[in-house]
Amino acid sequence: MTRASRAPDDHMTMPNPSFISFTGVSKSYDGEHSVVENLDLEVARGEFVSLLGPSGSGKTTTLMMLAGFESPTRGEIRLNGKRLDDKPPHQRDIGMVFQNYALFPHMTIAENVAFPLSVRKISRSEQKARVARALEMVELPHLASRRPAQLSGGQQQRVALARALVFEPSVVLMDEPLGALDKRLRESMQYEIMRLHRDLSLTVVYVTHDQNEALTMSDRVAVFSDGRIQQAATPTELYENAANAFVANFVGENNGLTGRVVANEGEWATLQLADGTTIRGRAGAELRSGGEAMLALRPERAHLATADAAHGDSSNLVHGLVQELVYCGDHHRVHLKLAHGESVVVKVPNTQHHDLPALGHTVAVIWRRDDCKVLPAVSPRIAATTDDRTRFSPSSSASPLIAGVN
Repeated sequence: MTRASRAPDDHMTMPNPSFISFTGVSKSYDGEHSVVENLDLEVARGEFVSLLGPSGSGKTTTLMMLAGFESPTRGEIRLNGKRLDDKPPHQRDIGMVFQNYALFPHMTIAENVAFPLSVRKISRSEQKARVARALEMVELPHLASRRPAQLSGGQQQRVALARALVFEPSVVLMDEPLGALDKRLRESMQYEIMRLHRDLSLTVVYVTHDQNEALTMSDRVAVFSDGRIQQAATPTELYENAANAFVANFVGENNGLTGRVVANEGEWATLQLADGTTIRGRAGAELRSGGEAMLALRPERAHLATADAAHGDSSNLVHGLVQELVYCGDHHRVHLKLAHGESVVVKVPNTQHHDLPALGHTVAVIWRRDDCKVLPAVSPRIAATTDDRTRFSPSSSASPLIAGVN
């Protein structure tokens, strides 16, 4: 996406801007260490973008700067071309959904949903009509008179969604909204949020550390590590064409075979393992001949063969000792140890056409060269262990903050 040029006056509207834009945004709490560093990100109107990363990677701080609960140390954030720096949260036309729901326990469900409207001085008759529509959207009109404690976790999250949508905001921000739900409810709510995004043409910025959630729900995913975006792309592009070793290891399951680059021929690179075996794959950016690198291989792309199997020019082959067999319903996971000590996992479909090897047997593992990628082994600095979300943890007692966004 092409970034629009900055207007001469910081508070003037930019011509043809992205709907949301972060330009050179950094955030430091102590003046020395950056939680977010030199962030550039653009979000189109109606797009669902997930900020994905481990705890402490900067994703939630980024969301809180957009919401107005944190201020950038440097850089600028724009919504629909206008600077947000001098606007308090309640003037940003942004809805927010938190992981802990942040519902008022002393209010009914209808009163909770109406709260953002009352803050904005909407008439009571209009409030009643909008609350009814919002509860209808999340299929909870029959629970309007109950209180949060009388609802399940999934129902409370639906109420939080209704409250974030009731005043028809330009953007909806979600900070790990499904983190407190069990697996079945999480999956159900994922589809619910996707439905609302599609039906209402919402612009959504969604924070999660759950890679499957991000891949399932998003138009694009921005992968964070150590306060920086490592790659921002579609789920397919992230999974199939990781930009670096961190992304390959964090997004989806990955077999990372390490070695030394012995040939780098444009589209293809050759990696030599510790035992002298050479394997080839698509070449990543910034590979250096003679340098350390990692070959990224998804477990479902590898296949088992007999130990003396031959392989053609288009395939790689290594031998491994079967150490563990794990039954996973629709597939088996075969864990192997290679001659030079590294491990490989192969996913074998659970069909009658696949015979599993026995424990302790040596088998060949074969995969196509265009199904793997050789990436520089050096990953970004390890992110801090403290979750940046702990810097802002709204509760029902934080009504000024909740009123400001929801």
